[in-house]
Amino acid sequence: MVQNDHVIWRALGAVALALALMSSVAMATVPAGPRLAVVKAAAKRLELVTVNRNGGDALHLAGGGYRLRPPLVDLFSPVSWFADGSRLAFSGIVRFEKGDDHEAIQKIFTVGADGHGLRAIRGTHEGLGPVVSPDGHTVAFTRTVDRETPTTVGGKSWKQGFQGSSVWTVDLQTGAQRQLTPWRAGLTASASSFSPDGSTLLVTYEDPLLLNESQPVALALDGSGSRRIVEDGASPVYSPDGSRIALVRCIQEYGENREENTDLFVVNADGTGLRRLTRTPGRPELSPSWDPSGERLAYIRLPLVRSEDAPFGYGDALMEINADGTCPTKVASPRRSFFFNPAWQPGPSRGAGRIEC
Repeated sequence: MVQNDHVIWRALGAVALALALMSSVAMATVPAGPRLAVVKAAAKRLELVTVNRNGGDALHLAGGGYRLRPPLVDLFSPVSWFADGSRLAFSGIVRFEKGDDHEAIQKIFTVGADGHGLRAIRGTHEGLGPVVSPDGHTVAFTRTVDRETPTTVGGKSWKQGFQGSSVWTVDLQTGAQRQLTPWRAGLTASASSFSPDGSTLLVTYEDPLLLNESQPVALALDGSGSRRIVEDGASPVYSPDGSRIALVRCIQEYGENREENTDLFVVNADGTGLRRLTRTPGRPELSPSWDPSGERLAYIRLPLVRSEDAPFGYGDALMEINADGTCPTKVASPRRSFFFNPAWQPGPSRGAGRIEC
């Protein structure tokens, strides 16, 4: 009888804990209005935060220090929202390998928009750049291998080491994985956006056989093939209605000092109607993200002055611009930190609309 009592009390305790967790989730509040997720770096801290459309009202979601889990958010890995805006996926650094290069080991995590419910996605070891499917069932991500010593990749032995990446998907319920792009030495591929209907995934290729120029490609997930969007470009992302694609393109500037930088462009989803939105010689622009209304974009503009201590420069700018190229606006430019990888939070009433200037 005593043993049965223990069983009953343990069952009741489990029920009570489950109810408490459900209650805490139900009571969690998500900030209202348009929000931007950004990766913020400052003083050995890499964290994921959201800010309002003016760059204020920061809310910490994950990362920040070595004693937290995960201790650091990967600065170079874009983040992705679930379609309802309740959660987002990101790449976290879980540890550093021993040795001279201290290679970072990443895994994909999800976290609630209020900073609660941090979870690792199984099967995403060494995963970067998560992209959540519109139905929220799968996540596309990039798996990278960079080794100088003999290794085995894709079932093949590489005596001289291997450097390359491929795109995968993982089912969030079953953990089943699917490889979408092949392993080949020197070939890198990174996913950046699903079409609204989930049938197509935008991918950026860099292929040494094509002089290392970035190629934005629409990859059909039914296996029917791929289509190049424009001749060169990177980080392509669909507009909310799927009719347009924003991306960055490398621009060669000729003058007293030859510069190479990236500017922001928009093109129709079929590759027609390419339009340049920005002209910023010497100031690379990165990571475009559409707001839910489809009327403006957020992106990052790097500063002119950089150094060995701050290769990306302190005081970079979180920017916004109308989708027609008007009203480029600096939202935030911290003096001793910098932002990367902005991502607009989707969902009803979260559209920021046009910028008035």
